[in-house]
Amino acid sequence: MSHYQSGDVRAFECLYERHAGRVLRFLRKKTNPESAHDLLQEVFLKVHRSRHQYSAQYPFLPWLFAITRNALADLARLNETKVARNSIADLEMLEVAIPSQEAWTEELSLALKCLPTHQRRAIELRYLSDWTFEKIAEDIKTTPLNVRQIISRGIKKLRSALGGSRG
Repeated sequence: MSHYQSGDVRAFECLYERHAGRVLRFLRKKTNPESAHDLLQEVFLKVHRSRHQYSAQYPFLPWLFAITRNALADLARLNETKVARNSIADLEMLEVAIPSQEAWTEELSLALKCLPTHQRRAIELRYLSDWTFEKIAEDIKTTPLNVRQIISRGIKKLRSALGGSRG
């Protein structure tokens, strides 16, 4: 790494050849293969951008894996944000697709029966019992983020079963 910091481009190639396989194996254990390859590129791009922050008094590999773990954390935060944003959009559209408790229809009840049990239960708790995502998460022993995802997927299936977007 010291050679690369001094401007030797071949030193970067050597670092990549030496450590990319190990980093990729680590990433594959933590995410899907496509994301692992994308993250591998991101990790070495960050190595390049951060090369002046590296201190030769410390081993290179722990520094490299700190960058790798940070890239994984960034991806997790990004995915969490996307899931939450998609869930909120689905829930806003659901205001039209699922009526209030008073207007619950026979058609909707039949469509709900076609859903997997966990999706049906989460939707019923949310929209019939007016439970929070946190309370549903406790009840079905998962995270509030996962509850949003379960409900979002159930809503998509309901919309499809009910003939697309209603309203």
